[in-house]
Formats: sequence, structure tokens, C-alpha cells
Amino acid sequence: MSSVNSSSYSTDRIDRQRGIPTRCKCGEKVARFTSKTVTNPGRLFHRCPMGSEMDKTHLFKWTDESVVEEVEDFQELFDVLLVDTSEIQRSMQACETRLKCHESRIIEMEDAVSRCQEKTIKCISELRILKALFLCCLVMIFIYFNYP
Repeated sequence: MSSVNSSSYSTDRIDRQRGIPTRCKCGEKVARFTSKTVTNPGRLFHRCPMGSEMDKTHLFKWTDESVVEEVEDFQELFDVLLVDTSEIQRSMQACETRLKCHESRIIEMEDAVSRCQEKTIKCISELRILKALFLCCLVMIFIYFNYP
């Protein structure tokens, strides 16, 4: 008979939730109590109000064990965040390197555009000179053919 009780107790411990419990498997909200036993005086525990010492189907969990589980779970999350943070830092460094490369390319392109603008201004002034020369030539040809 004791093997049946220990079996159901171990199954209950396997099915229990990690960390500080909020609800029992039955759906009831869990309450926190203080132990008044000789073996665990003043020790905090969480228990389903529907359960009892004899009924192992409802939640019973020592608060100090729950807190340790919360800290362990937090440590796992913290370790994952540390890995994620270092990956983000490497990615940011790579992005900064690419950004510097693009900035230097932008400066090169701005210089090229500036040179093109200077050449365009020269071409426009040369075109104006050629236009004036062409008009002078036309006027001379007109005069030459109209005044014999």
C-alpha cells in the first residue's frame, strides 16, 4: 500500500509546474501557507485549497524550492540573453564596418559628381562661345552673299 502512495506522489511531482505555482491542476488558485509542523516549522509552502495532506492529486509545493526553480529558469534565460547580446554586438560591428565602407563610397561619389558639375559648367561656357562664333560666321556669310 505504501508503494502505491509513493508512486502517486512521484507522479504528482513529475507533473508539477516549475517555479512559483499560481494554479492547481484542478484549476483552483493556489494559496501560500506557513508550516506549523515540528519537522518544517515556519517553512512557506503553496497548496491548493481543495487539497489536503492525504490528497496528493492537488498541488503542494515548498516555496523555497519554487524560488530556486525560478532562479534556475531565470539563469537559463539570462544565459540565452548573453549569447543573443554577443551575437547582436558582432552583428552591429559588422554593420558599422559596412556603414563606414558605404560612407567612403558616398564621399567618392560626391567627389565624382562635383567633378562632373565642373566639367558641365566648362562645357556650357564652351558651347556659348561656339554659339557666338557660329552666329558670327552666319552673319559674315549673310553679309558676304548679300553685299557683292
